[in-house]
Amino acid sequence: MPRLVYAEWPRGPGSEELRALLGRSYSLDEYVERVRPIVEDVRRRGYEAAREYSERFDGVGLEDPRVPREVMREALESLPAEVAGALERAVEAVRLYHVSTRPAETGVPGARLRWLPVERVAAYAPGGMHPYPSTVVHTVVPARAAGCGRVVVASPPCRGGGCRGFPVHPAVLAAAYLAGADMVYALGGAQAVAALAYGAEPVERVDMVVGPGSPYVQAAKLLVSGVVGVDMVAGPTELAVVADCSADPRQVALDMLAEAEHGPLSLAVLATPCRGLADEVYEALRREAREGIGDLAVAVTPGVEEALGLAAAMAPEHLVAYLEDPGPVLERRVGAGVVSLGVPPALLDYAYGPSHVLPTGGAARWRGGLSVYTFLRPVAHVEPGLEERYLEAAVILARLEGFENHARSLEHRLEELRRAKSR
Repeated sequence: MPRLVYAEWPRGPGSEELRALLGRSYSLDEYVERVRPIVEDVRRRGYEAAREYSERFDGVGLEDPRVPREVMREALESLPAEVAGALERAVEAVRLYHVSTRPAETGVPGARLRWLPVERVAAYAPGGMHPYPSTVVHTVVPARAAGCGRVVVASPPCRGGGCRGFPVHPAVLAAAYLAGADMVYALGGAQAVAALAYGAEPVERVDMVVGPGSPYVQAAKLLVSGVVGVDMVAGPTELAVVADCSADPRQVALDMLAEAEHGPLSLAVLATPCRGLADEVYEALRREAREGIGDLAVAVTPGVEEALGLAAAMAPEHLVAYLEDPGPVLERRVGAGVVSLGVPPALLDYAYGPSHVLPTGGAARWRGGLSVYTFLRPVAHVEPGLEERYLEAAVILARLEGFENHARSLEHRLEELRRAKSR
């Protein structure tokens, strides 16, 4: 069963147990060593090695893993109308948000910043007991909004009769079609990441690999990160709820159970100065927590400021605020992958705009979630137009650092500018 902690924060009963939960670490070292031989083998032997690992780990090794758009469309048409409609609405919500966030070109005379998209991107969609079409939507749509030239999806192949004859679950294929993917590869695990990073004909090499997945997938992303770009190394789901007495205890408890549902390593914490709310949420969690979900904690704090301090220490993937006055959340600027002012985080997992691929393990202190910026390269473009005084300064600094040829190059340009002015 998951742990359920009730704490008087920051120094009362249960606070040390909660502090241990907040301070736990997530290491990929063990997985990196297990995955390294797979990645190296695929790099050397190409798709032959990837297919062998697919057969070993997923029970299916296809001669050709490519799934073109016409098959994706057939998968969409095979779905119940309500499922297809839900995917269409999710794509619409995510696209509206990400298209609106693409940055404009900026700069000053002589130097400007352009945002150029990564050309070839692969999104990984996990397999397992259930399909994850939402992950396809939340990775492919932002890549398309950024203007990436080619976007592909990799997802583990189906085995048995669960996919009605399709090589990948039809919901994943349908999501890929609606989101605008060019190709789906029926290939999963570390072998898929390696094939995409190094190229393993017929799997095309890409410039960036993004998306969540098992620790083996994340370890493979870490290993190839010197060869291709990666979005982040994703760990277990985290949720912090900061609430006062105006919050609905049932909604808070359900939000915590929802995010803890992502797996036994997940963590969901409520921090509140309202003891009545804390007690009700704790009792609901005690009744409804089931085997297989993550750990849960309820912390009673002296005030909202201390509750926000607990959330800041956690730097969670999701921060949800149920406060009569949400102003302190905005003023405090707590590090979080996404900040929700009264919107259930489960909605953000599916159809509310921002991507659900978010930083975990405290990484929200220095980075944000997957967005159009993930797929855009800030490239400075410089052109004639700088004032002479900047050239003069550069000459002085070049000589200070011992670069005489730098100084001579700049002096030549300075002389040419002065001659042009005197004509």
